[in-house]
Amino acid sequence: MTTPPQSPGRLPAFNMSLTHVTLPSAQVQVNRLTDLVNEVILGTSVIMIVMSTATDQASPHPAETDVDRSRFAWPTWQGDTIPEAHQKWKAVFAPQDRTFRGLYYEGPTLEETPSFHVPATVLSDAMWKMVKNAPCAVLCTGLTGDLAAVEITTALEEGRLQAVLVEALFT
Repeated sequence: MTTPPQSPGRLPAFNMSLTHVTLPSAQVQVNRLTDLVNEVILGTSVIMIVMSTATDQASPHPAETDVDRSRFAWPTWQGDTIPEAHQKWKAVFAPQDRTFRGLYYEGPTLEETPSFHVPATVLSDAMWKMVKNAPCAVLCTGLTGDLAAVEITTALEEGRLQAVLVEALFT
């Protein structure tokens, strides 16, 4: 699911694609019935928000490059680990209509707190459940468009993704 580009003031316009990933979990949940293991949870599904530079809709070819990686300075994501937590980036969701509203970076002053607003993007039932059960999201650069699982896996294996794990805020 891709949100249309939105230009927030003097910041460049970005596309934000929403998908989901399963993060490895150090927490293994075991339920026991008379010493028999009946359930093991090895991962947690969370929403992944992929940021890419918006392209001119009149252009016949989408941009081959992703956003300027130095703009976000997120670490390379090693696929077998959870992305590094980042306390200042936030993903914003609205519970009243179950939508994704954008991102912001908590700067020291209001002038240094950029917001990336997008038109309200309604989440599927499964995605809304993910956000409610694990109020976090993965912010990622290195891909563009609506993504298939194989594209994400390949990009992880090739070390092309930069990502952070952030708090989901409900407004």
